[in-house]
Amino acid sequence: MKSLLETIDLRKTYRVGKIDVEALRGVNLRMREGELAAIMGPSGCGKSTLMHILGAMAKPTSGNVLIDGHNIAGMNDTGLTAIRREKIGFVFQKFNLLPTLTARTNIAVARHIHRTAGKDGYDQYLTEILQLLMIQDKMDRKPSELSGGEQQRVAIARAVANKPAILLADEPTGSLDSRNSEIVLNMFRELNRRFKQTIILVTHNPELVTFTDRLIEMRDGMIVSDTDPSWDTESELAQPARSV
Repeated sequence: MKSLLETIDLRKTYRVGKIDVEALRGVNLRMREGELAAIMGPSGCGKSTLMHILGAMAKPTSGNVLIDGHNIAGMNDTGLTAIRREKIGFVFQKFNLLPTLTARTNIAVARHIHRTAGKDGYDQYLTEILQLLMIQDKMDRKPSELSGGEQQRVAIARAVANKPAILLADEPTGSLDSRNSEIVLNMFRELNRRFKQTIILVTHNPELVTFTDRLIEMRDGMIVSDTDPSWDTESELAQPARSV
């Protein structure tokens, strides 16, 4: 199966006063199309830094990051913005819905940003997403009129409205009770299975990993264990680079 995402000797160092803090210390990771994985570790282990780099929201100090064949490590801000718009969806712990807009308009804003409004097939795709998430009858409500679980489901619909190659979710159940957490996690799994969505869940909650097919554990800026089977293919760095 095709490699969709790859990091090679990924490092990130922050300068704090006169001290260099190594947030990532040589991370090597490869994800296939259609995988559902969890990155788990304690606070400060580097998992959020890794997510920000994988999401083209931050640049590494050194190393390479390939997303769907594009090496983004040396891209400028314009290139990174294009990668985020075309390839990546984000789900956050705090939902980040615009409070004055309805669920429908929150999703419409995302579709406008990602330039998918009016494209062939996208309306049917979005209808299927809303039905899967069981929010098709909530579209005219504002966030304050929705439960926490419903808000997170709207946030998921917004994140996948552009059919991203990769969906990154940062503590997606951190603001939910156990019942809504289970509902949301089952929906992530169904998104993965029905639409072959590649999903990476970043968490410190061990219960979340029971819903995934692969567990990646981090400590002190490094991957210390990974249930991924061995790879036989060569790194895509050996292939010609493609422009965005």
